[in-house]
Amino acid sequence: MPTEVLVMCTRCGRPQRAGAGRCAACGAGLPDAPLPPPAGSSSSRFLSLELADGRVLVGEGNRLSFRPGASATPFLLELPGLRRLSLVHRPRYESLLLTALALGLLPFVNLAVARWGLGLMALLGVALVLSGRRYTLVLESSGHVETRWDLGAVQRGSGLEGRLRAAWSTLADVVRARGVEVSESFSRGGSPRA
Repeated sequence: MPTEVLVMCTRCGRPQRAGAGRCAACGAGLPDAPLPPPAGSSSSRFLSLELADGRVLVGEGNRLSFRPGASATPFLLELPGLRRLSLVHRPRYESLLLTALALGLLPFVNLAVARWGLGLMALLGVALVLSGRRYTLVLESSGHVETRWDLGAVQRGSGLEGRLRAAWSTLADVVRARGVEVSESFSRGGSPRA
């Protein structure tokens, strides 16, 4: 079953269905859809990273593609239209919901065993926040349109985090050589958009 491919408009940076010809938002010509590489040829591929939940980030030639899930439509970005690239990471704050729930129920429970269980659940929520990070790749086109690709949550110090950091280093070097502004930052709040 063929999957739909999206390309990024080189002027405004909005994702469009490949083969549409012109951008629906600004009217600029869209780049051609990616062609499969010739058999046995992977010399133009500079990046390939498989992440959790079927997320895949691939850099090949002048293109960067991201599939946000196993059955999701991949996004495609032409590197010549890229102005700024940033990797943002933050703690997994969503795990604090577990802590908030446990602490919210604590005053209503009289049984000592249940109170201990809720206390442990609250501590587990805090431990989950401290043990992992959520990564987001932020891309800004030459048309000043920002796109965020959610790379997902990874455990600190895990092999997956090591592969992600190595892929980021490779990607940063490739786009920096093309004159793209590259940065990395820590975000304290807000949830990333896919």
